Amino acid sequence: MMRSEQEHRDKNHIGRAQILRCYFASGGLFFINGYMERLKDSFHVIGKYLSFLMILWVWHIIWGMVPDAVLGGGLYNHANLVWYIAITECIIFCGGHLFYDAYMDIKSGAIEQMLMRPVSYQFRAFAQWYGKALGQATVFFPMALLSAYFITGEWVMDTGRVALAAVMTMGALFCVVSMNYMVALTALWIREAAPAYWIVQKLCFLLGGLLFPITLYPEMFYDIAKFLPFAAVFFFPGTMALNVLPFGAGALIAIEVFWMFALYGLSVLIHGCALRHIGKYGA
Repeated sequence: MMRSEQEHRDKNHIGRAQILRCYFASGGLFFINGYMERLKDSFHVIGKYLSFLMILWVWHIIWGMVPDAVLGGGLYNHANLVWYIAITECIIFCGGHLFYDAYMDIKSGAIEQMLMRPVSYQFRAFAQWYGKALGQATVFFPMALLSAYFITGEWVMDTGRVALAAVMTMGALFCVVSMNYMVALTALWIREAAPAYWIVQKLCFLLGGLLFPITLYPEMFYDIAKFLPFAAVFFFPGTMALNVLPFGAGALIAIEVFWMFALYGLSVLIHGCALRHIGKYGA
């Protein structure tokens, strides 16, 4: 009897392990699919890059008209700020509008069938969207840094800071995926995802330092904003191009990792609310 129970437990353990391996293998396939989808869509990348280049050039002209002595109290020069924008805009260009696929699933009602599949809809969406974001960043990130160099004529980051900026950009894109997923699910309650998307985007602009460092804000405002998720997504990676960091490198990574887990956890909670809503009212 004891042997039979032990064999039963062993079989259950092996079965759970196999299911878990299949689950993560499917996630890996969705990730690779999203990654390759972005790499093969060369016209999409080129179009985005030309828009990015125009934005970078405009801000190069704007910051070039401001004397370096008054930029951040003399802490930055105009080249630092152009490089900063190159990193932050790279993140928004690689991670923007990922929510649209899930939004269309909700609008069409297809999400009800997709929720019945063995692999979690959220898990599949996260894997595919993060693959798309990293696939584009693989090309976009080095192009962004080279563009900043050719526009300003200065290389303002050493190898260590470039590597840290790349790592923090990957973390930032994970946060952006979480935000996109939550934005998409708002369509269940208000029928459109665009209002939530524009609100989040404006918060990124205002509190995240999308186009200029939040260190240029009044000190009290800055002291609050630097601990918010929007700063972790844009300001922290962008500060690798500045002469002064808000925290040490370890603290920057720790805060960003905290927000990666916090935003993902919040997306799981909203996903649960969405499931209950669909179960009661449908999509």
